[in-house]
Amino acid sequence: MANQQHWKHIWPSANILADFIFCNQELVKNRRILEIGSGATGVCGLTAAKIGAAHVWLSDHPEQQVALETLKENVENNGVGGNCEILGLDWDNPKSIENFLTTTQNLDLTIASDVFFDPSTFQGLTRTFSQILERFPQSQIWFAYQERDDNWTTAELFEKSGLHSSLIRKTQADAHTIQLISVVLKRARMKWYGGIEGGGTASKLVFIDETGEKRIWSESIGTNYYLQGVEKVGDHVAEWIRRIAAENRVLLPLESLGMGLSGAEDASINETFCQYLRDNHGDIARNVHLESDAVCTVAANFDEQGIVLIAGTGSSCRMLMKNGEVKGVGGWGHSIGDGGSAYWIANRAIRTLFDDDDGLEKAKFGVEKIRELLCDHFKIADKIGILDFLYHKFEKHTIAQFTKTLSENPEDPQIAEIFKDAGIIIAKHVAAISKHLDSEDRKELSIVLVGSVFKSWNLLKSGFVEELKRASDGIRRVRLYLPSENPAVGAAVFAAHLLCATRIEHAKNKQICDVIEIV
Repeated sequence: MANQQHWKHIWPSANILADFIFCNQELVKNRRILEIGSGATGVCGLTAAKIGAAHVWLSDHPEQQVALETLKENVENNGVGGNCEILGLDWDNPKSIENFLTTTQNLDLTIASDVFFDPSTFQGLTRTFSQILERFPQSQIWFAYQERDDNWTTAELFEKSGLHSSLIRKTQADAHTIQLISVVLKRARMKWYGGIEGGGTASKLVFIDETGEKRIWSESIGTNYYLQGVEKVGDHVAEWIRRIAAENRVLLPLESLGMGLSGAEDASINETFCQYLRDNHGDIARNVHLESDAVCTVAANFDEQGIVLIAGTGSSCRMLMKNGEVKGVGGWGHSIGDGGSAYWIANRAIRTLFDDDDGLEKAKFGVEKIRELLCDHFKIADKIGILDFLYHKFEKHTIAQFTKTLSENPEDPQIAEIFKDAGIIIAKHVAAISKHLDSEDRKELSIVLVGSVFKSWNLLKSGFVEELKRASDGIRRVRLYLPSENPAVGAAVFAAHLLCATRIEHAKNKQICDVIEIV
C-alpha cells in the first residue's frame, strides 16, 4: 500500500471515530493506544492524546516519509509531543508488526479509520489485528469503516482468525454510511452478564460471571428515561458499561444486559430504549432487555417464580411467573392508587381528621393524637396549615414522610386502625395477583417485601392476615422474605434466563420475615 495517496485526506470515518473517542474519554485517559493508518493528519490518535491518553503511537507505512513528517508536525502543533510517538508500520509485513509488539510492554487499545478501503487490504489488516490481540489478549480494537460495496466483508476473515467483532453503530456522514466496529480476541472473552437497577437519582450496575459467584459492582447517576430522555440515558449506560469493563479487564460484549429501571412499565417505550442501545451501542451486549425495577426485584430473590410487594412512598405488586410472563396489580400513582403506601397512610390519617371534625364520618377511636402529631410534624398551628402542603407546596414524598411519625405511635387505637386498613389493601394486591396462578401454585406464595412501610409489619399484619383469610381462594401458606439481592442482580439473572436460556445461581440466603398459615 506504499504507493497509495490516501494519507493526504481526512476521510469521513476519521471524524466519526474521533467523535466516539471523545465521547468515551474515560476509556482513553491514561491508556496506551496505537493508531494504524494515521495518514498525515492522525485525527483519531491526536484526539486520544489531547484527552489524556498515557501514550499514543501514530503510524503509517514506513515508506510514506512525507506523511510521517507531516504527522510529526501535527503532533507538535497540537502540543502533544510528550505523549505521542511516530512510527512506520506495514500491515502487509508481519515482521514489521511483530517488531513493534515485541518492544512494547503494554497496549490497551488499537484504533483505525477507513483502513479497510479496498479488499486488497483486508487480509493484511486482519492478520495485523490478530497479531496485536494475540500479543495483548485483554486489549481491543475500534475501527471505522465506510461502506463502499455490499459484497465487501471482513466477517469470514475475522472468524478464521479467532476474532470477535461487534457493530457499535451505523452513522450517516456526508451521504456515506460509516460502520463503527469493536474487535476482541474470541478466546479471551469470558461470558459475563450485566444488570442495572436504575432510579431517578442513583443507579447500580453489576457484572456477573456464568457461575454467579464473581461480581463486579459500580454506582452512578439516575437512569430514568422519562426524566432524562432515551438518548441521554442510553448513551450514559453504554459509556458506563464500557468504562467498568475496561477498568476490570472484562472484554465486551456482555452475553446479555438486563435493566430494571424505575417507571419502565410501558413495553413499547422499553423496546424503543433497547433498540436505541442496539443501534448505537451494539458493542456493549449481545442481547438487551428492559423491565421495571419491581420485576427485577423478584428475579433477584427467586429462582423461578415469586411476587414482589412494594409499599414505600407508593405501592404496587408484581409477579414473575415460571414462563417469564409478568403480572401486575397497582402501581398507578397516588391519584388513583398507591393503596397501603406511605402516602396512602398519611393521607388517610389527614382525611380521617378532617372528616371527623366536619362531622362527615366520625373516627372510630378519636383523632386528637393524629391532630397533635400532624401539627408537630409539619410545624403548623392547626390542621388548616396542611392544605398548603397538599396543594401549593405539594410533594408526594413530603406527605408520605408523616407515616413514619404515625408508626412511632402504635398505642393510639386510631393510628393502629389506619395501619390495619393498609394491611388489608396490601393483602388485596396479593389476592388479586394470585388469581393468575393455577390452583397448585396458589397454595403457597413466596413474596419479597420492599419499602419502608414494611418496617411497621407488626401494625400491618392483622389486617393483612384478615384479608387473606377472607379472600384466600386456595392460598394455604404465604412466606414473606426480606430482599437478599440487589435488583441489579435480578436484572442480570432475568435477562440471562430470558434471552440466553442461561440460569445463574443466586439468592441462596434469603431472610424470611414471616410465615402465614391460612386455615
